[in-house]
Amino acid sequence: MPDDPERPYEEIVEDLETVLTELEDGGLPLDQAVDAYERGVKLSQQAQQLLTNAELRIDTLRDDP
Repeated sequence: MPDDPERPYEEIVEDLETVLTELEDGGLPLDQAVDAYERGVKLSQQAQQLLTNAELRIDTLRDDP
C-alpha cells in the first residue's frame, strides 16, 4: 500500500476497508492497532483530497461558459 498521491480513489477505499476490517476484528495487539488506525487516517485523508479535487473540477466545468 504505497503512499502514492496518484492512486485511484477506488484502490484507496479498498485499502481503507481492509484496515477497518482488521480493526473491527479486534485481534491486533495495541501497537499494531494504533499503526492500522494511523494508516486508516492517512487513507481517509487521501480519499477526501481526491473527492475535493473532483468537486473543484466539476465546479470549474459547471461555471465555465
